[in-house]
Amino acid sequence: MLMCSDGLTNMLTEETIYNIVQSEPETACENLVKKANENGGYDNISVILIKN
Repeated sequence: MLMCSDGLTNMLTEETIYNIVQSEPETACENLVKKANENGGYDNISVILIKN
């Protein structure tokens, strides 16, 4: 389960988010924030990823 703020979803497409989470689950939160910042990151970015 991914919970995030609009600071992430405004900077990345759903497809990009999905691909990062699927390919790099252990570092996905860090990589999502990094990618969002690279794309402009003009808003606060919060990410929580829960793996069951």
